[in-house]
Amino acid sequence: MKTRVAKACVANLALAAAVVAAHEGEHDPNDLSFQAATPILDVASVEASIEHYTGKLGFTTSWDWPEGDDKTFAAVSNGAVTLFLAETEGSIDPTWVFFDVNSADHVHEAYVEAGATIVEAPNDKPWGSREFLATDPDGNVLRIASPLAHDDDAEEG
Repeated sequence: MKTRVAKACVANLALAAAVVAAHEGEHDPNDLSFQAATPILDVASVEASIEHYTGKLGFTTSWDWPEGDDKTFAAVSNGAVTLFLAETEGSIDPTWVFFDVNSADHVHEAYVEAGATIVEAPNDKPWGSREFLATDPDGNVLRIASPLAHDDDAEEG
């Protein structure tokens, strides 16, 4: 029970810090626009997930909690994207996260080289993007996409 309470407190503190940072200098109470979104992924082991995301998926550890061993909550980042990793007791309910990148093919190559689990190779989608799917050890799906080059882009390049 103490572990759940501690995780909830840390999650709330992290969310509060993210909200404060996103709204620094802004004070329009009538503005209903969102400032940022940070997915919270359930994982069986935060420490194993940090190793996977930093070792195979190109993320860096922004912070983790608590200090020392037995981490139960963490943030990993890549570019402007941050994910929260929350250690969850019992069964994991995997989720999907969409990532917009410069080149899905280059990210795919790096993931294959690092030994990441690819469940769908890069392919062109009818809505104008090139995408592939990777999973983490807990079954969370990373949908990685980049825009397809337009005919006029190819002619200019």
